Amino acid sequence: MSRALFLAPLFLLLSCSDRDYCAEAPLCEKDQAINCERSCSVGPCSTGANIVECGPTASCEFVIGDTTSPRFFRSRALCIEEGSASCDPDTSGPPVCDGQGLLMGCSGYKRIIRASCSQAALYFTSSDCCRSGTPSDGGVPDGGSPDAGP
Repeated sequence: MSRALFLAPLFLLLSCSDRDYCAEAPLCEKDQAINCERSCSVGPCSTGANIVECGPTASCEFVIGDTTSPRFFRSRALCIEEGSASCDPDTSGPPVCDGQGLLMGCSGYKRIIRASCSQAALYFTSSDCCRSGTPSDGGVPDGGSPDAGP
């Protein structure tokens, strides 16, 4: 048996880690938006680390939350679509789902973003196109209230 074959499993074992993304989030890394929810006050929403690949038409940016908003007050790492200016979620149409667990539209953070359906309620006031099925990250909706109402 060659030495390389012997060392390969050892290298793989050492290179794997139990990285705690929740301790680091929100974070932009390698064109990924990394956020974490320990609990959700709105639903449907899954808890834990959530990593979204921004893809070729978006870039990850850290956006400061609106301290006057009861729902969109947290700072987040967001996949913001290239060329998109600030938008008004009250006058924009609802986000559009791609059928593969992602949606895109004008978020409560006043940016046109791409996000996972499993976290849609944390970014959008309307996410009806994501309300069927299991969240794309395999999580289970926590049953939070469907809106940010009083």
